[in-house]
Amino acid sequence: MKEDKSTMDKIKRRSFLTAISAALLGGGSAAMLASPKKGEEELMEIRNQIKPKYSVDEIEIFGQGIIHVEGVVIDKEGNAYGAGRNSVIYKVSPDGKVSEYAQILGLIPAGVTLDRQGNLVVCDCGRQAVIRVTPSGQVLIITDRVGAVKLTLPNVACYDAEGNLYVSNSSTSDIYTHVLEVMRPEPNGALVRIRPNGKGEVVATGLYLANGVAIDPKEEAMYVLESSRKDCVRIAIKKDGSFGKPEIYAKDFPGLPDGMAFDVEGNMYVTIAALVKEAKIVGANQIIRVDTNGNWTLLVDDPAGRKLAVPTNCAFGGPGLQDLYIANLRGDHFSRIHTSVHGHPLYHQR
Repeated sequence: MKEDKSTMDKIKRRSFLTAISAALLGGGSAAMLASPKKGEEELMEIRNQIKPKYSVDEIEIFGQGIIHVEGVVIDKEGNAYGAGRNSVIYKVSPDGKVSEYAQILGLIPAGVTLDRQGNLVVCDCGRQAVIRVTPSGQVLIITDRVGAVKLTLPNVACYDAEGNLYVSNSSTSDIYTHVLEVMRPEPNGALVRIRPNGKGEVVATGLYLANGVAIDPKEEAMYVLESSRKDCVRIAIKKDGSFGKPEIYAKDFPGLPDGMAFDVEGNMYVTIAALVKEAKIVGANQIIRVDTNGNWTLLVDDPAGRKLAVPTNCAFGGPGLQDLYIANLRGDHFSRIHTSVHGHPLYHQR
């Protein structure tokens, strides 16, 4: 549906708060990032114990000039898209040229994906809805509610092979208040499914700050990152189309997980944006790899934040889907790592 006047009025009323609270979504609270001594010591201990697969020098800065982008998605032609906290949606060509895809009044974006018609699907915390943005800049609201779940904090969306859209709703709190749950975890998150005909259903509730969402290559289960518990839950998809209960798949991550992507073998790549210590949020700037048994190893680590700056989401793209693209909420660029694996193609990449 198109936006009506009441929707736009609500957006305008919220917009003056955006500059204060826009950084609160990715990695818990980028606005509260600090470096207390004890937090630094814990990070140092992790870094001394685990050697990353890739060095910081192997990270490429790509698309410099984008502003505080949380989500990233790559189309079949190798263009990268992400929405910034300045309400601009960016398009970056394969050679790194930055252009403006659209500018949307009141947009407070989180995760992004693409449909097969070339429209960008954005989780918009300003509208408290999942929206579709056409290449011409038209904004259509897909939904702002599924059953009893009001999308107060829509975070990440992904499609399955049949065109069903899965969306995480991080909390019943909104963009301005959810940061409290980073410090004091509460089971207020949910996962919903929206069918191509527009009908929706609740997949799971009781999740802890539900963040990144992905479906495995065999489409046997949905995976949701719980940022405040530093883990990932698995929700089985049954043969009759119903869902199992959320079960812990991987846990004890080195920090707050934010976004993820699968390779073709079913291994998961997870951005670690930050670490909570003594009521502070310390930048982590790590990517981990989670194998099919739920065990994680460190893929890349940038303690100085030179090329990873609160990494919030990731996606595979490029030739053979071997390049891992990373969005940096506190940076002015995407990051890109050429890997030895092939990413699992998303709905729009097939």
